Amino acid sequence: MFKDKYPSTWTFHRSTCRSEFNTLNPQHGQALPEGYKEYLSVPNIPLPEPVFTAESFKDLLFARYSCRRFKNQPVQIQDLANVLFAGYGMRDLFVMDNSEFFDRTVPSGGGLYSLELYLLVINVEGLDPGIYHYVIYPALLEQIKILEFPKPFLQNLFMQQPYVADAPVIIIATSVIERTMKKYLDRGYRYILFEAGHCFQNMNLMASACQLGALNVGGFFDLDLCKTLGIDMEEEIPLYAMALGIPVDDRNLARMP
Repeated sequence: MFKDKYPSTWTFHRSTCRSEFNTLNPQHGQALPEGYKEYLSVPNIPLPEPVFTAESFKDLLFARYSCRRFKNQPVQIQDLANVLFAGYGMRDLFVMDNSEFFDRTVPSGGGLYSLELYLLVINVEGLDPGIYHYVIYPALLEQIKILEFPKPFLQNLFMQQPYVADAPVIIIATSVIERTMKKYLDRGYRYILFEAGHCFQNMNLMASACQLGALNVGGFFDLDLCKTLGIDMEEEIPLYAMALGIPVDDRNLARMP
């Protein structure tokens, strides 16, 4: 049934299954982390240290919902810094075997951390509208391009989802796939997807703590999004997006799972 109904998915899943007969040799792909991308020639904006609330984990879980109605108000830079740190920030820096390792807020297959976070900024306190890239150490935003985003452009980019175009900021996760795949080969693609899920769940919960509305988005035109971000889809692929902003108070209208 699985194979006949979803042949592409079945082929991927079966091709990445492991057994005692196709498990990689222990010495295969002993890759060290490559760090992260940096745009060294562009302006950067330091982010404030994250601030944590005293809300219980249960409160955050029950506060999380998919927000589809945002107020026309700016997101505060402190709240944005909190969300980015929760999703992919650096907790600690340590040295092992003469190599530096970044201990982040989410797990990653082999500690290789293939994700990169970009932002489409429409209305954030202290930031010009445009495209930004998140750097974990020191925590800052690199201003790739100052750019206004017309709502019809954003709506089309995210497959005619009008509520995404109304958000003050859109966070996009990509993967530099070779960081993980060079060690785990085709199965590494599974680990990349796991990692993106960990990252976005953390951002969802921190958004709840900051009383922000968040909407996770998997629908977008991949090639158009790559062109917008200025990345090569042969090396770096878009995986996931999040619309973020101040929610309209009426959850009965805005709320969906």
